Amino acid sequence: MLKREVVEDIAVLLRGFFAAPVISSLGRLGALDVMRSAESFTADDLTGISNKRLLNDTFRYLLRIGLLQKEDGQDGTYAASELGKEIFRRANSFYVPHSYYEYMYHYHQMLQDPLVREKCKVERLENVIGSGITHQRYFPPAISFLKRKTDFDVLADIGCGDGQFLLAFLKAVSVKKVIGVDLSEVSTKFTYENVSTKYPQQPLATICSDALDVAGWSRKVLEEATGAKIAISMWFLLHEISRNDPANLVEFFCRIHEVFPESPIVAGEVVMQSDEILVRQNEKSLMPEYLFFHEMSEQGILSWSGYREALNAIPYTLVFERLFDEASDARGNKMPSTFVWGLMPK
Repeated sequence: MLKREVVEDIAVLLRGFFAAPVISSLGRLGALDVMRSAESFTADDLTGISNKRLLNDTFRYLLRIGLLQKEDGQDGTYAASELGKEIFRRANSFYVPHSYYEYMYHYHQMLQDPLVREKCKVERLENVIGSGITHQRYFPPAISFLKRKTDFDVLADIGCGDGQFLLAFLKAVSVKKVIGVDLSEVSTKFTYENVSTKYPQQPLATICSDALDVAGWSRKVLEEATGAKIAISMWFLLHEISRNDPANLVEFFCRIHEVFPESPIVAGEVVMQSDEILVRQNEKSLMPEYLFFHEMSEQGILSWSGYREALNAIPYTLVFERLFDEASDARGNKMPSTFVWGLMPK
């Protein structure tokens, strides 16, 4: 007979397969906000969802795993449990992992044919929404650095997602113009809509361009800036640039420096922590999953030593650094899971 803790671990491992798409979908449809705030609800209260039969099946599933409770014993009437309220409030945590669902769907085929990976795509809208919300805790120290330590009139956000950093930035800093740059048309569209809705008087431009094409996007940024001083931000973009080699980051920063020799840069990024640390912390961290789907999609998250190697070779001085979720390896060396840098050109 299996030990109780083994059975519990099996349940946890399998539950994520079902719970992630359910919570992600309900969150994106706005249903979780209703379910979390209402004293009680039925399927009819979620007017944006037409398949009521599936919705009622979903309610029963969420009841069985402890996220809902029956209200006054009435069939079909539910309320969020205390655990459910917390999970629903943090639904954005499910978006980014679930946006890689095609990779997991084709996993069996990829094991036998690596070329199948080329057919897989990230669900861009879900990824953009989830990334923007999830990254918000990293924004305040970067905004403080830009506000207090730098001098500029235009902010260009490279890899802007849905504009969450620009929204947070404009809440604290007044500038002549903000510019969002992203490879995805979904991202630039959402950035424009989100920023122009919240700050209708703010001069704004969006540019659809690959961040690797520095010559292309920099030319358009300079045209939009019309001679004004420019600052640059980039959030969780460097791992897409590195391709597992610090030298690629060095080349990227050097190309930016050639075009913007006086521009400060803020950058936030995720770190490839050691397996030793991840094994020890796996019950309270999603980093094993985050690293796995980044590796499957062949994105190049570097180790902390890899990022420091690049930092020592780029034409910028580290003026500000904030490390998150540091953990020590067996030798006592501390490694963060994420970091934010404030860089000034040399």
